[in-house]
Amino acid sequence: MTGVMAEGASTSTGTSSPLMIWILHSTGAGANRQLLDMASALDGQHEVKYVLDPPLRAVLDRLTPGAHRRIPARKREALSPPWPDLVLIGGGRSLVDALRIRHASGGQSRIVCLGRPGAPFHWVDCIITTPQYRLPEHPRVLHLEMPLNHADPNACAEAGSAWQDRFAHLPRPWYGVLLGGDSGSYRFTTAAAAELGRELDALTAAGGSVLITTSPRTPLGVLEAMLETIAAPHFCHRWQAGQSDNPLPGILGLADKFVVTADSASMLAEACSTGRPVAGFEPPLRWRARLAGRARRPVSQGAVTSELARWRANLVVRGCWVPTRDMGCIYRTLIDEDRICSVDALGQREHQHGFQRAPFNAAVARLRELIGQSAPGSR
Repeated sequence: MTGVMAEGASTSTGTSSPLMIWILHSTGAGANRQLLDMASALDGQHEVKYVLDPPLRAVLDRLTPGAHRRIPARKREALSPPWPDLVLIGGGRSLVDALRIRHASGGQSRIVCLGRPGAPFHWVDCIITTPQYRLPEHPRVLHLEMPLNHADPNACAEAGSAWQDRFAHLPRPWYGVLLGGDSGSYRFTTAAAAELGRELDALTAAGGSVLITTSPRTPLGVLEAMLETIAAPHFCHRWQAGQSDNPLPGILGLADKFVVTADSASMLAEACSTGRPVAGFEPPLRWRARLAGRARRPVSQGAVTSELARWRANLVVRGCWVPTRDMGCIYRTLIDEDRICSVDALGQREHQHGFQRAPFNAAVARLRELIGQSAPGSR
């Protein structure tokens, strides 16, 4: 089964054959969106292939010698010539299918993995990754400070027009508050929510209001605990499955500044892409995340530690070890690079205008370099 084919305006080689891109659909909606956005930014055609195997079958394929040299009968209708120039995957679960495509193409299909492949790096042509995956530096790896998610300026402007009247009675500045929830690294407790409410109340003491929206992962009780400690004027939306009236695009379009919980890399990226000031709030780390943090040591702490870091990196590059995901790495990276600030410092941050897509542009530039395609306007 395949998705709808989309066509671009020109080719990558100047010949009559346009660039062909296959996206191997994954389980993550965020990853699928990022892959589709990257493919759409290139000149050519792209198709989405729905051939993802259950986890156990994917593991067995990894362990079966020669599995990458043959396409199973159940997938031959979807994976058939003409073969693509580029295969985009989100994580390692689709890697064997990507290798099958490359083998069938005679080695012509390039493989790009978003996130981490969980395999030797030389199995793919490029890895586009972010700090939470903790991959080492490598020629095949493009390190970005945050995911490729971005707020669409046109969609946010349209949504902003629709929500403007609903927010009009609230005093400015408007602080957009985007709440995530529990993750592998964080546990969003009611105590943390109450603390965030107190910080928001202090932030708006001199004026302003908060526009709050939850997300699918926000635990029950968190919103109530936060609202109990907020005296400032506010708008509040509780996320519900299947609900069409979602204020998030409107908040992204209208808020003057943002507060985002550190557990959500995608919401941090979307808020930062607006070009307006963003603060991060870090819920409590889970015990295993705290232990993992203590186990890691910076390379600069002497020869023994430096050698250990090189040994770890070599294991990851060879596919012998997959580091645990640490969502706090994105938060700490953005804080260290002064891309975001703490909640109490948000009031003093300068307002910036214009939507920014630096990570996305860097990823597309790497793909163009990989396939030898010039950027628009440079040909």
